[in-house]
Amino acid sequence: MIKPIARILLLVVFAFSAGAQADNQINQHFESHEKGPRVLILFDNGGAYSHLGEEQAILMRNLLGHFKSRVKMLPVTKYKKGQMEKFNTTFYLGSTYQESSYYTEDSVEYENYQLFLADAATTERTLVWLNYNLWELAWNWQPEWGITGFSGKFGFEPVGTENNKYNRVNYKDTELYKGVILHANPGSTVAGCIDEGEMRLACSTEINKVTIIDPALASTVATAYSSLDPSVNATPYITHSNNFWFIGDIPFTFMSEEDRYLVFADVLHDILKIGLNQAPVKHALVRFEDVSPGTKIDEFEAVASYLEQNNVPFTVATVPHYQDPLGALSPNGEAISIKLPGSDIGRSLKRYYDAGLASIVQHGYSHQWDRIANPYDGVTANDYEFYRVTLNSDYSLNFEGPVAGDSGRWAKKRMKRGKRLLKRTGLKAIGWEAPHYMASHTDYRAIKRVYPLHYGRMAYFSKKAPTGRFVSQFFPYVIEKDYYGYRQIPESLGNVSITPLAGYQTVLPEHLINHARKLSVVRDGIASFYYHPFLGADLLAEVVEGLQMQGYEFIAACRLTKSCPVEPISTGSPDLDD
Repeated sequence: MIKPIARILLLVVFAFSAGAQADNQINQHFESHEKGPRVLILFDNGGAYSHLGEEQAILMRNLLGHFKSRVKMLPVTKYKKGQMEKFNTTFYLGSTYQESSYYTEDSVEYENYQLFLADAATTERTLVWLNYNLWELAWNWQPEWGITGFSGKFGFEPVGTENNKYNRVNYKDTELYKGVILHANPGSTVAGCIDEGEMRLACSTEINKVTIIDPALASTVATAYSSLDPSVNATPYITHSNNFWFIGDIPFTFMSEEDRYLVFADVLHDILKIGLNQAPVKHALVRFEDVSPGTKIDEFEAVASYLEQNNVPFTVATVPHYQDPLGALSPNGEAISIKLPGSDIGRSLKRYYDAGLASIVQHGYSHQWDRIANPYDGVTANDYEFYRVTLNSDYSLNFEGPVAGDSGRWAKKRMKRGKRLLKRTGLKAIGWEAPHYMASHTDYRAIKRVYPLHYGRMAYFSKKAPTGRFVSQFFPYVIEKDYYGYRQIPESLGNVSITPLAGYQTVLPEHLINHARKLSVVRDGIASFYYHPFLGADLLAEVVEGLQMQGYEFIAACRLTKSCPVEPISTGSPDLDD
């Protein structure tokens, strides 16, 4: 599934001089709030889908990490009187319809929910309410909360929940999807989704409608509408009134690279009052994926040379140890094992690294696990390394749970062995990338001690979710601290995929270019994609030049971490246990 020296020296000057300016632009966003705002996330946890609240809170917490927020997550039924006054901003994720109905009126949970409503009505702190249950506040307004009632105080009122084919959101004159699946992978649950044609499925068409009563008090920040039924009237998607914000659904549901999730990610600047006056920054990143000692050198050199000739810095997701234990791809069926030091790929990487053109991330140790198919053929870059996965006949995947013998010690040892192989090659990684973006909760926590920075996407596990269930998200910008404590460099656009497995989506350069256009609604968004060298330089050029035409400037990923090497590192001596 899955390659002249003077010119390189000139690139050193280019990369570092351009990088100094980039550093200032990248970091200006955070200098004014070094400690970050204090934020409380309250989430629902009643009913049969109680795990959804915590999962969505994790995704919310991740986005807030962009702003160095100091976050506390709490079920709304554990809220204490006056608690939101201790925070700059409170987010309430109304994921459960009629949350309070799951508790008896004499229960502690019900009482705590009522305390939350009372504080929500009277607080002068910023409060952001997402999705359900706003009617519990507005329609049960108490006289002691204010004589004008909810609509008199905030200038708008809830109408109720409506499912009327709302599948688009307009923001900054840009059309974004509202919970539209661009392609349903094998095994996906799409019951209740509306077929839009062209393989698109609208799966989050419900909205909690509000009506603006007093435009002097309330304003519409983004609008939801239907492209499926012109007779459906547009309605506010994000509404703002003084310290109160309302979002008409949960923007993490069925999100894609063109989704209203980007709207929410941008509006967080306004909610938290951070980065309001910063000039728009349009940076781009490119990462070569699954590069190992088994990668064909001519394929890698073709794409790397193209970027070199065009002064485009890049990152290489490097697998230090190539393995084919079952002989799946070897000519005679024999097992293959090749380590990075001394390999053609290793020498090539060292040249680009020393020139200041290539940043390195460690892409696992071998990007496969044991001597079995996990789930395909046991070959590096094809299989999962840190999670047990099996394959069905329709190519859908079963995420079974952590691999046998999984532990923090095992994961760290594996990554440290790969780190030593990089060092022997003369390379130092700025961080790591989970193979296929997947590892166990234990592995993520442990590997952070080896690499506190991750580049890409991750799987997140809530405490209440069953084994094998996880949530994931892409980041439109740098996350200073995510749920696991990582600094995250984003991968926001996806990748080109010309010949995917049967049933999976074909992704062309034009799709990534369109994703980048939508991403531009985020004022400090980073257009970041990855690319497999075996696809050749022509398709890569389409993406790179397409982003540049939109005004994106490619920068080195190591600039985001202030970890670009100045001098080549010593290769040291071999470790016997590598």
